[in-house]
Amino acid sequence: MTAGGVSEQELARLRPRDVAGYLRSRGWSPGSRVRYSRRYELEWSGQRRRVLLPMDRELADYTDRMADLIRALADLEGRPETAVHQDLALTGLDVQYIRTKPVTPSGTIPVQDGVLAVTSARDLLMAAACTTVADERRLVHPRRKPQRAKEFVAGARFGPTSPGSYILSVQVPLPEPGSDGSLFEDRPDLDVAPEPFARKVSRTLFEAVAAARDAAEEADLADDSVSFTEGVGRGISADLCEALAGLGGHDGRDAQAYGHGFSIGFAWSPRWPVPFDSARTDFPRHLAPVLLAGAQDLRRNEPERGVVIVGRPTRLKREADFGPGDVTVVGRLMKENGDLVGQQRQIHVRLEEHQYNRATDAHRDVRDLRIEGDLTLRGTYHELSGVTSFDVL
Repeated sequence: MTAGGVSEQELARLRPRDVAGYLRSRGWSPGSRVRYSRRYELEWSGQRRRVLLPMDRELADYTDRMADLIRALADLEGRPETAVHQDLALTGLDVQYIRTKPVTPSGTIPVQDGVLAVTSARDLLMAAACTTVADERRLVHPRRKPQRAKEFVAGARFGPTSPGSYILSVQVPLPEPGSDGSLFEDRPDLDVAPEPFARKVSRTLFEAVAAARDAAEEADLADDSVSFTEGVGRGISADLCEALAGLGGHDGRDAQAYGHGFSIGFAWSPRWPVPFDSARTDFPRHLAPVLLAGAQDLRRNEPERGVVIVGRPTRLKREADFGPGDVTVVGRLMKENGDLVGQQRQIHVRLEEHQYNRATDAHRDVRDLRIEGDLTLRGTYHELSGVTSFDVL
């Protein structure tokens, strides 16, 4: 027996454990066993619905029973049986569906835009993987990518394109929770296993994409890209924004690029608890250049790490007679060999109480400070943060 165009061979490849995960992710509860099947139940439109999941792939009528199950699910969900089967077959994958909307006939895309979309999809995964690996959220990821992030991207793959506009599907395989897919265990070990790295990356990507859309909308309204910097804690990075802009047809090389809208949808493997409801994030065409501008600002604001400055404190301020305070230093950068380079600049530094007290003494005695930290350009001045070393010369 087949199910709505799904072949017997395809039915035979479905694994009971994966199908069970699909059922649980949609609210079905496992019930009692009925010979070689497991009963699943769901309250649906005020009625108690039941389906039977065959649990042994060696059964002679395994494909018939699986066809019955797919047919019942298709009827309840109001979807084609082939669509239900596709979801069951992808249960070991987190899938991102990238729908581009070029002004070409449905199902096609200009070659240049297609190449950019494919590379941008890869870069989008890499940005999310780097954010997941990093100990701290960064405005810009380093050129040299972490090995774990590279291995993750190497393991992802493109699935078949789908009808409508031009849709890329990016498949992220999740590790096997068990060995053979048998369902004779009532509580698969996935319920207690730690979340795999691949799922962490998918979750990071979901949150970061939503944050980038929010930041782009806010920046477009306010004509100010500070929302991108504020969204770094949600996974936004320059790398991520550039990849998103690329999906919209903007790579920064052609300022007159027309671009197009796009959306990203997420489908979650039921092998691990689904972190979010399946959702789609839409990016209208006008947001693509906003994303690119946001990425450029993030790169400009990326701190120069481990910088040493030497200079004279000219202004000190704190809220009370004790505690940390702010100091303005007029100074220059010091290279590793001790040479001072560049022009003098105003640098704002936040100091701890003991450092602030010593800076006060240095100001009174007209002495220089030597401070090491991360230097960031803030409009017309610089800010040194993350102070790791402080001396009075």
